[in-house]
Amino acid sequence: MKLIVEKNVYSLEAVEKSAYRFIDRLTILISTDNENIICEIEVVEGAKEGIENLIANFKRELLDQQLRKQIKHETESARNLILAYAFSRTGLQG
Repeated sequence: MKLIVEKNVYSLEAVEKSAYRFIDRLTILISTDNENIICEIEVVEGAKEGIENLIANFKRELLDQQLRKQIKHETESARNLILAYAFSRTGLQG
């Protein structure tokens, strides 16, 4: 089965992380063209779930990974300020 996702919606990183989360149930070969990320998906022998359920769960994981990436990017400056403040209070000098 092929699943095609748009590059302007999902990052390659999100697709790769999602594929890794399903490595025990799906074999996913990832390729790209100019506009899309193409996932060629096969069920691993012995997987207990059906392909439809696995694909639905993979899509949910894909969205989760993409949102995690966006949140990480959006909160990066705040996290850096918090870390800088925390380390400034330790008395450790570099």
